[in-house]
Amino acid sequence: MMAIGPFGDTEYAPALPAIAHGLQADYGMVQLTMTSYLFGSAVSRLFYGPLSDRFGRRPVMLGGATILILGAVICLLSFNIWPLIAGRLVQGVGACAGGVIADAAVRDAFAADRRQAIYARITAVFALAPAAGPIAGIYLTEWLGWHANFGLLVLLSGMLWLLVWRYLPETNPKRDPAALEGARLRHHVWQALTTPGFLLYASLGGFCVGVVYTALIGAPDLVMNVLGRGNLAIMIVSLAILTAFVSGASLGALFSKKLPRDLFIGAGLAVLLAASVWLLLAALLIGKQGTLATYLVPIAVCFVGVGMVVPIATARAMAPFGENTGIASSLLGSIQMAVAALGTLAMGLLHAGAVVDIPIVFLVLAGMACLALLGHVSRRALHLGQAT
Repeated sequence: MMAIGPFGDTEYAPALPAIAHGLQADYGMVQLTMTSYLFGSAVSRLFYGPLSDRFGRRPVMLGGATILILGAVICLLSFNIWPLIAGRLVQGVGACAGGVIADAAVRDAFAADRRQAIYARITAVFALAPAAGPIAGIYLTEWLGWHANFGLLVLLSGMLWLLVWRYLPETNPKRDPAALEGARLRHHVWQALTTPGFLLYASLGGFCVGVVYTALIGAPDLVMNVLGRGNLAIMIVSLAILTAFVSGASLGALFSKKLPRDLFIGAGLAVLLAASVWLLLAALLIGKQGTLATYLVPIAVCFVGVGMVVPIATARAMAPFGENTGIASSLLGSIQMAVAALGTLAMGLLHAGAVVDIPIVFLVLAGMACLALLGHVSRRALHLGQAT
């Protein structure tokens, strides 16, 4: 349930240049397939939690898996860019069900003192899925063509449906008939949005997730079309990015308890901003004459910063909610996906050339995140000064 979505994100990304060629579409249009996916995920994520409170975890998860199969079939049968964009939108609606329902089911089924161990096991699978995706996508595209990526997703989504049907029990015995009442939903959403710090940390995480998806759709164009490298280079980039992200997250686990959390988030954003400037300078001064390392090193440093920020920003956003995290968790994911979607939309609309596109969008996202954090720190210092 946790793995199919992130696997599908990364699995088809190496095929983007082949999709553009096969559909005779502009690469910027092909990048919009990720934008539509993220928008579908951002909107639908808000509803899976309340729907599962009302009707149960199992039927809602089966519904999400069915939508995921439908989206993959539409993509598989697409021979024009617009059906592909629509199919990815449907996929996004279905894909996020797994994460939302898995989180809710764990909370239903396990006592608080056991959840951390369960989440650790789930997170391990969640982390492996996006790393395996590009490797599968590279060879499927080379051997069978880009449609095969979506054929695999049809197969995996069907397997997911069968596994949920066979093995997932209903973990929510107490259905809430009022879970979908509009006034109640608006109240909970407003309560979450107005909780001090929630919107800030959700947005910071969103800006960083936007960097992730920008790299995901921009790197294949940069590596294959601009630098003229092959499949091995794509795998090197994928592994380097994953290693950099894990390194940043490990730094967070090591130092975040020893330093003020906002200070550590600020350090991560400073790393991201500096590496984005470095990447843009390389693009402007060296351009298409650069080597793979010219761009891979600053991109990897960017991901160290992203790894430093995302886990702590997520924890800070959710900290005020205690056990009552359902709506807040869904809203957090929706905000992150929506901000990421705007980043990929900017990539698709800008499309001035992959060497320039990636650093420009990185720099804008990093700059907005830094300004948001600086504004928050300044307001807090002002309030403290007035109180004193």
